[in-house]
Amino acid sequence: MEEECLGISQSWDACRRAYSGFEENDSSDLVALMSPEVVFHFPTSLPYGGTFHGPEGFLAFYQDIYDHYYDTFNYDAHTVLDAGSHVIVPVRARARAKTGRTMENEHCLLFTVKDGLITEARLYADTAKGRDSIEGLQAYPSAAC
Repeated sequence: MEEECLGISQSWDACRRAYSGFEENDSSDLVALMSPEVVFHFPTSLPYGGTFHGPEGFLAFYQDIYDHYYDTFNYDAHTVLDAGSHVIVPVRARARAKTGRTMENEHCLLFTVKDGLITEARLYADTAKGRDSIEGLQAYPSAAC
């Protein structure tokens, strides 16, 4: 059990560094803690969404985002929650699309950790905001309070 707790602690710290500080996001520690078989699930309602395998899939996902959709895409974690075999990271995302539009959005990342390595990750987000920013659709303010 102590080894599992150490793995969660390392994953917690790697998530904090990867998803904190907007311009200073550094995912190198996070990538180092990924299992070779890690699976990332990104919403398929986005043109860059889908399921990516291995650390190389994760890196290819971000390369695709910067090559085709966004000039900047940074996160700031609200907190990093240790939930036993899972790490939960609610974040604020800020991005500038290649269309020139900006986006600010709330995301939640869920990581599964086993034997000290991240084995699965899933992003939960308002995908319409991302889609609209890259497609350049006009956004109108909501009447909601």
